[in-house]
Amino acid sequence: GCTDAGACNYDATASCDDSSCEFDSCAGCTDSAACNYDQTATIEDGSCLSEDECGNCGGNATAGCTDAGACNYDATASCDDESCDFASCETPGCIDPTACNFDSEATQDNGSCVFALPNQDCEGNCNNDCDGDGVCDENEVEGCMYEFACNYNSDATDDNGSCELESCSGCTYVDAANYNASAQYDNGLCIFNTGSSCPGDFDLDGDVSVDDLMFFLSLYGNICEE
Repeated sequence: GCTDAGACNYDATASCDDSSCEFDSCAGCTDSAACNYDQTATIEDGSCLSEDECGNCGGNATAGCTDAGACNYDATASCDDESCDFASCETPGCIDPTACNFDSEATQDNGSCVFALPNQDCEGNCNNDCDGDGVCDENEVEGCMYEFACNYNSDATDDNGSCELESCSGCTYVDAANYNASAQYDNGLCIFNTGSSCPGDFDLDGDVSVDDLMFFLSLYGNICEE
């Protein structure tokens, strides 16, 4: 008979082995914790299985909330584990679809919405900028951009060729006969009273000084008309 004590058909009374030993009929899962435990098995064949979350022996199903109306609905769950929550579904965020940071998953507005500036996109680029100067066409201001011009416009973004230097020029020397207090720039046409008893006292202060020389130099080279 079979004299191998590990065989399914082991015969303790056999005196010699007749090559009849077999190891299949008593093979199976010998782990009592396994879902396919075989209490009759005496040989472990590596077939032990465990239950998945849904109670399937050897399966891979997962349990979760299977109610699509619940806050924690799990579309991948194969069976319900009674964990569905219907009370705390609020998701804070920006719910305005026109905002740059619109959150399609948000259900409660938290005041975080950010909007593009007028005539710009969310990156701060102009929607229309024909001249490519970074100022949107709708915001362009035409005017004189030369800061020393009489009609300088500090708000201008496009120079329109209107700059002029005449209306604010005049004689800026206070001792000249034609002194213009409102003049911003001297036009070189100052008229001085030279009837002083002190020759060279162009500013009539009773003293011939550097100021008088400066007055003279400012007029030097002018061609006097008849």
